[in-house]
Amino acid sequence: MSEASDRVRPGGPARIKSLASIAAAALLAALLPVLVALWAGDGARKLITGESATVRSVTQCVEGGPQLPPSHCYGTWAFADGRTASGEITGAEVFAGDRVFAGTGWAYDSTSPLHWQVWTPVTVFGAGAVVLAVSWLNHRRNQGRSVPAQDR
Repeated sequence: MSEASDRVRPGGPARIKSLASIAAAALLAALLPVLVALWAGDGARKLITGESATVRSVTQCVEGGPQLPPSHCYGTWAFADGRTASGEITGAEVFAGDRVFAGTGWAYDSTSPLHWQVWTPVTVFGAGAVVLAVSWLNHRRNQGRSVPAQDR
C-alpha cells in the first residue's frame, strides 16, 4: 500500500457530518419561506387586492363556534367604482349599508382576520428561524470545546 492510502484524512467522517448538518439547516432555511407563503399566501393576496365595499343585501347568516367554521353571512356588495360582487362575508353579522373589506366572491367584516391569517404564521416561522439560527451558531461555537468532567 502506498503511504498516501495509509493516511487517514483529518476530520473525514466528522467533516461529512458537519456538511450534512449545514446542508439540512440550509434546506430548512430555504423551505421556511415557501411554507409561510403557502400558509399565509391567500390572506396576503386578499389584503393586497381587496378594497372597501358597501353591503347591498344579506340573504342568510350562520353563527360560528369553537367546533364550527367562523360566523359568516351570504350577501352582495358594491365597490366605489360601481362594480358588484356576491358571496360569503366572513365575520360578525352584517346588514345592508355596512362597510366590508371585499374582493370578487369574498368579503370580511374587517381586515383583522386577514392580518391574523398572514402575520401569525410569519411570526411563528420567523421565531422558528431565529431559534434555529441561534442553536446552530451555539453548536458551531461549542463544537471544539470539550465537555467538563462532573464531580461525583
